[in-house]
Amino acid sequence: MLITAVAGVVLVAATLPAVVRQFYPPAPAPLAHGAPAVVVVLGAGRQRHGNGYRLTATGLRRLHRGVEEARRRDLPLLLSGGAEDHAPRDPDNSEAGLMAVEARRLWPGARIEIEPGSRSTWENAVNSAAQLRRRGIDTVLLVTDRVHQPRALLSFRRQGLKAIPAPVDTLPEAAWLPSAGALAEVPVIWREWAALIWYRLRYF
Repeated sequence: MLITAVAGVVLVAATLPAVVRQFYPPAPAPLAHGAPAVVVVLGAGRQRHGNGYRLTATGLRRLHRGVEEARRRDLPLLLSGGAEDHAPRDPDNSEAGLMAVEARRLWPGARIEIEPGSRSTWENAVNSAAQLRRRGIDTVLLVTDRVHQPRALLSFRRQGLKAIPAPVDTLPEAAWLPSAGALAEVPVIWREWAALIWYRLRYF
């Protein structure tokens, strides 16, 4: 009976956004920085769609936030993402290429550059930094999910960029209302902790 009760409490707690939020990896300490010169949006994978691909719901949320920030600040966009395990032969088939199409639909006047070769967060940072250095840019507004933000920030900072976070909060707004969305975030959080540990051992 006690074990059942405890399991029930744990299960309910895992559906509360306010509780789930406490398990996010901590964000790195903020750095002194000037105004960002570009908004960088990190991809979140592609999905098969008919004979082609489309962006995931997570990727669309990131892109919408990035376009919103770029429009509000009147900044260009750098969209970063290749494919799951390779750099597509045609950049338009990359995740960055898909994001560019959607970004132009949302904001026809957007100034867009794509980085179509990265297959991981680390490669997002390495490849994006190489493109930005050629333009003399060292301060960026970095758009990704809140749970992914610590690893992304650390990766970009290792490339010498001042990355300012613009996190996308994927948890429901009602902090103490049980939610299937909050429960679905739990395995994502644990995967991100594992990835962050791996990155610390390999890159940081």
